[in-house]
Order: sequence, then structure tokens, then C-alpha cells
Amino acid sequence: MAEWLNAAVLKTVDCNRSWGSNPCLSAKLYYMLLGYYIICIIYCFYQLNKKYKTKGLDYASPEMDAIMVLVMAWVLAPVDVSITWIRMVKEAEEARRRNSNRWV
Repeated sequence: MAEWLNAAVLKTVDCNRSWGSNPCLSAKLYYMLLGYYIICIIYCFYQLNKKYKTKGLDYASPEMDAIMVLVMAWVLAPVDVSITWIRMVKEAEEARRRNSNRWV
């Protein structure tokens, strides 16, 4: 009989949850921003690694570059991607012009 009373009490406990199984909007936003930040950091460190492999560490400060990436990655990555995309479109347009002038 005592076990039956305990079962009824345990079933009615809310466990401090006042929402459903889906996380609230602020939790989703937090994880989206965290994921964005992590992707930006990975991209920036990848670009730094490419720079160090091609140019070497002469006149470079890896420690300062790493700090800059950690602080500014959320801005640096989209700007670098945008500039790279603009450069690629410009090169493609120039190649198309050269190719069309050759056939005229």
C-alpha cells in the first residue's frame, strides 16, 4: 500500500520543467550562435595555417594571431568568405571577357 502511494506522488512531480520536450527559443539561439562561432574559429585557424605554410613565420606573431582569431572570428570569417567570393566572381568575369574577345 505504501508503494502505491509513492508511485502516485512520483508521477505528479514536475521536475522543474514548465515547457515541452522542445528547447525554448533562447536555448536554440544560444546553440546556433555557439555553432556559428566555432565554425568561424575553425575557418580562421585554417586560413592562418595556410598563411603560415606559404609565407612562413617571419614577421609573424602566432600568439597575437590566435588571440585575434578568438576575439574577432565571428567577423573575420564572413568578411574573408565574402572577399574570396567577390575575387572568384571577378576572375571568372575577366576570364569570360578574355574568352569572348578571342572569338570576335
